[in-house]
Amino acid sequence: MKLIFSVSALLAVFFVLNANAQNPDFPWPEGKNMAISLSFDDARASNPDPGATLLNEYGVKATFYVVPASMEPNIEGWKMVVATGHEIGNHSLYHPCSGNFVWSRNKALEDYTIQRMRNELTATNDEVERLLGVRPEVFAYPCGLSFVGKGEETQSYVPLIAEMFLSGRGWKDEAPVDPYYADMAQLTGMEMDNMSFEEILPIIEAAAENRQWLVLAGHENGTEGNQTTYLSMLRKLCEYANDPANGVWIAPVGTVAKYVKEKREEMEGNLNIPGISKPAANGTVYLTAEKGRGIGPDIQYMPEWNAFGWFTAKDRVEWDMNLPKKGTYEVWMDWSVSDEEAGKPFVITSGDQTLQGVVKPSGSWETFQKIKVGELLLDEDFNRIIVASGEGFDKGALMDLKALTLVPVKK
Repeated sequence: MKLIFSVSALLAVFFVLNANAQNPDFPWPEGKNMAISLSFDDARASNPDPGATLLNEYGVKATFYVVPASMEPNIEGWKMVVATGHEIGNHSLYHPCSGNFVWSRNKALEDYTIQRMRNELTATNDEVERLLGVRPEVFAYPCGLSFVGKGEETQSYVPLIAEMFLSGRGWKDEAPVDPYYADMAQLTGMEMDNMSFEEILPIIEAAAENRQWLVLAGHENGTEGNQTTYLSMLRKLCEYANDPANGVWIAPVGTVAKYVKEKREEMEGNLNIPGISKPAANGTVYLTAEKGRGIGPDIQYMPEWNAFGWFTAKDRVEWDMNLPKKGTYEVWMDWSVSDEEAGKPFVITSGDQTLQGVVKPSGSWETFQKIKVGELLLDEDFNRIIVASGEGFDKGALMDLKALTLVPVKK
């Protein structure tokens, strides 16, 4: 189990390194290298004391995802948790999981609807506010499961969490959160129960190397037992995070989520985050460099120009998109190139269709031009468009590519 966990973590590091190769380092506060959020589920009896009590010794604040009924035997303890600055999150009213867990058979997600889930999440927020005077802004999926219904009636309730909460956290995930890419409604939560600090430290160090956000998830707080985050581990982790030399910002999930959201909004338009493109209201599809995927040895996304530049024939740019229906589109290319480097052929492909052309001079690398390249017949739903060099070349550059614009052809 431990070996698998380590290999998974290394793979996660590899993929993040590649995904962020085009973007600047994420700007964590005060020059920190990473963020850590400690989170605990279910409102276990050991969370206020010794859990929160220990964290308070180090000035570390955590997120406690609660089921209201579980707090009632110790409301004074939970009021202490709030009063000392910890965050209270929503963990549902009844902790519904799959009916494959026998204990959840009478509250199985397979028997839920979106509306029932909405009603119970709202009731949970109301009850937490009544008991503790705070209203949850963050959520953790019970059992890490995010569906309701069964078979053809199965639905994800991630969109509901995105609507109702600042963030939603998973469970037993295998990678830290990429602050540039992450869907706030699906934050990865990595297990810290029944692990020593020495076992968790490599995950922290890898996350710091890649400037990620590590959301750790646990349950009980104690010295032994199943689903227990060890107090000895917490002490060492708090000491490590509080040492300025380690470059760690440790804060509740909601605090970090707000910060990440703010920074992403500030940097919008200057980040390369590949994703699915969809038509605008007028039917036009804008395939901007920010949403393209640069593949190859020397491809570079240039935020100052919001464009891709590449210098070998092995480089290419790919865009993925979803279309509501099949149709023919004019393909317009927005590019720049110096007079000296102009004249190399390029190809644009989608499935078995190919458009060919020659990169004509635009005036300079700083001067972008827009031309019609041709037309493509694109399918309903998923399509991929690839821009690449039309032939090999030994030196120089192909062009800087800002965007493709796909304009529907009216019949």
